[in-house]
Amino acid sequence: MMTTIHNMNLQSIDLNLLVVLEALVEECNVTRAAKRVGLSQPAMSNALARLRRTFDDPLLVRTAEGMVPTPAAHALIIPVRQALAQLREALEEKSVFDPTATERTFHLLTTDYAEITLVAPLLQMLRANAGSIKLRTQRPRSVFEPPSTSSLADSFDFAVGFYPDALVLDTRLHSALLWEERNVCIVSAKHPTINGRLSLKQFAEAEHVALFYKPQGPGVVDTLLAQKGYTRKMAVQSPHFASLPFIVAGTNLIATMPERMAHQFARQLKLQVLPVPLDLPAFRLTLLWHQRHHSDPAHRWLRSAMIEIATKLAMVS
Repeated sequence: MMTTIHNMNLQSIDLNLLVVLEALVEECNVTRAAKRVGLSQPAMSNALARLRRTFDDPLLVRTAEGMVPTPAAHALIIPVRQALAQLREALEEKSVFDPTATERTFHLLTTDYAEITLVAPLLQMLRANAGSIKLRTQRPRSVFEPPSTSSLADSFDFAVGFYPDALVLDTRLHSALLWEERNVCIVSAKHPTINGRLSLKQFAEAEHVALFYKPQGPGVVDTLLAQKGYTRKMAVQSPHFASLPFIVAGTNLIATMPERMAHQFARQLKLQVLPVPLDLPAFRLTLLWHQRHHSDPAHRWLRSAMIEIATKLAMVS
C-alpha cells in the first residue's frame, strides 16, 4: 500500500489536497475539517474521495469512537504537516501577538495542585505584563489520564496534569514536561506517635486521607502496600489536593501528596513533611495542547510563559 505513496510523482498531486488531508487527520471529522479549510461538507467529502484514490488508502475509517486515521494516514501526516508548516512560514506574514492588547480568555483543564503551584505564579506574571488576559479552569475527570483529543481541540486551550504516557499520545497532541514531582507524607506536628521519622509499619498502621479520582479499585499506594503484606486504612478519600493538608492538620491522619504543595502548607498548618517509606514513582507534570492551536500566536505566547515559569520553579525547588 505504502509503495504506491512512495513512488508517486509530485506533479500528479493537487497540493490543495494536502491541506485537506492535514485538516481531516487532525480533526477526524469531515464537518469540522470542512469548516476549518473553508469548504462545504459535500466539497470536503469529494476531496476525501480524491485523496483516497490518490493514495489508494481509505485514510479515515469510521469506528464506534468516530473517524480514525489509518496507519497510512498517520505515516503521511508527519511529512505533510512539516512541509505545510514550512510553506506557511515562508508565505504568510508572521502575526505579532501583543499580550497587553488582548482580552482573550484561555480555558485550562487542570487540578487544584496546578492552580496553586503553576497558575498562581502565572497570574502574577499576567497581571504585570498582560493584564487583560483571563484564565478559566475546569476540573478533569482523572488526574493521571489525558483528556480526549476532541476535548482539547474543541473545549480547552491546555490541559495540565500528571500524564505518565504523554509521550505516546495521539499525534495531533503536543506536550511539554513542566517538572517532575516526588511524593512525601504529611502528618500533624502534634501527632502522638510520629515525630520526625516514619517507618513502613507506622505508615501502614496509620489512618489515611487519600487523593482519589478512581470510582473504585486500589491506588498505587494500596498496590505497593499489598505487595509488602499491608492494607491501607482509609479514613477519607478526596479528589482535591488542597484539602489534604487541612484535614491532616486537625487530626492524627496521614496523607501522601506531591512534595512541592506539601511544603507550601507545612509552615502555615504546622505539618511534618516526611519521606514515604515506599518506592513510589515520581509525578510528571505535563502541559498538553492540540495541533489546532499550535501555531496560534496568542496560544504560543501563553504556553511559552507557562514553560518559562515552570522552568524557574523547577530550578528553585
